[in-house]
Amino acid sequence: MFVFFAGCAVRPPKTVSPCPGKKTVDESLAVLNSRLSKIAPIRASGQCLLRYHIEDKSHKENFPVKLWVNPPREIYLQGDVAFDATGLVLGANADEFWFWLKPKEISSYWWGAWSQAGDWQDLVLNPSVVLDAFGSVDFRLGDWSLTHGHYDILWLHNDKAVLLKRVYIETCDYRVVKIEYFDPSGAIAATAEFSDYKEVTEGYFVPESIKITVLVADGIEDSAQITLSSIKPARFNADQRQRLFVRPPPRGFEHIYEIINGNASEQTVK
Repeated sequence: MFVFFAGCAVRPPKTVSPCPGKKTVDESLAVLNSRLSKIAPIRASGQCLLRYHIEDKSHKENFPVKLWVNPPREIYLQGDVAFDATGLVLGANADEFWFWLKPKEISSYWWGAWSQAGDWQDLVLNPSVVLDAFGSVDFRLGDWSLTHGHYDILWLHNDKAVLLKRVYIETCDYRVVKIEYFDPSGAIAATAEFSDYKEVTEGYFVPESIKITVLVADGIEDSAQITLSSIKPARFNADQRQRLFVRPPPRGFEHIYEIINGNASEQTVK
């Protein structure tokens, strides 16, 4: 059994900005890159509304979450699902990522090395996408171009001119409000929207509302809406980083998947 988390494309935010955008891509990137030095460790709590499908059957979970982020690549999110405080877990560090759901009808664990992940976007709570909400997008890397509309829109292509991301920026405060992620065919694979930004430390703003969708099949509209009610600065000692940001081995799961070159390969359960 494989669990698909999917959704439909999210329309661009409706707010029309009265502020002019940046004139050049270099000017846009300079503003965004200047903020990279201001990202800081945080901890937060909140609520997550998760809609997903298992074998064409829809499910909905609404549960409290706790979150720890040590930018740019360390994250740990746990959700209290089905009376289990760690019924859902998302984690990542500089080398690898992992995600699991424990309820019996799913009982699945996904993991992979960033270097082997490819364009994997199947999970609505993809660690890479969630990290982007907290400032992990490195605008210093890649081939970016700029277009204008109601928003400044940055387009990221790889060295083969394949579109990877499209980033929408509100031109008054110049914060990211939406990111679209593309698959190799040029179709939107995932979308993330960010709003209700809060300044946590000087110059570091974090969205209190994060909505993510993943596109897997037509007619399926699954999503994850994370609403954070408490975001505070944090410090992590060595023991805490070991506990939060080191991948635990999969134990007690019926299905284990390793992500290789963008595909989830089921492993033998030992």
